[in-house]
Amino acid sequence: LMDANRAVYMSNPNAELPNVITTQFFDLWLYIGGSGTTLAMVVAMAFLAKSQQMKSLGRLSLAPGLFNINEPVIFGVPIVMNPLLIIPFIVTPVVLLCVSYFAMSTGLVARPSGISVPWTTPLLVSGYLATGAKTSGLVLQLINFILAFAIYYPFLRLWDRQKCKEEQEATKNQAVTTLQA
Repeated sequence: LMDANRAVYMSNPNAELPNVITTQFFDLWLYIGGSGTTLAMVVAMAFLAKSQQMKSLGRLSLAPGLFNINEPVIFGVPIVMNPLLIIPFIVTPVVLLCVSYFAMSTGLVARPSGISVPWTTPLLVSGYLATGAKTSGLVLQLINFILAFAIYYPFLRLWDRQKCKEEQEATKNQAVTTLQA
């Protein structure tokens, strides 16, 4: 499907491209920051979390997340086997799929042109390049990021509160242990 779009785009860059759903569609508009669209969660962790563990992990995961590598956050939080964070991890890509498909199929946003943009290309740059240098691809990525942030944030706040309580209890226990020694 990506190659079919490329062939049409190469023959006429202004022609309507036949396919919305391509590899680039998933890699660049749905999996922002890696599977589960975790870049929004990483940004929230790095800049809005109160828990030291969440802040540190967010800052550590920020650089890889910008290049769509999210293993540090997937296994560091962990999202794996976490009933609270698995909800936005699954729901976010589904919501972005619906929004992106609607935007591209109705012509509000340019479809992926078939130009092979590596999946590690950062947000906004990749959307611009994959649509054949059209700003609508960049704008859709920004909208998707904001939507992902809005979906993840309430769940992250709950997880952050739990981590803050754990850190406070650990500090309290450490102080008691120090006094006893």
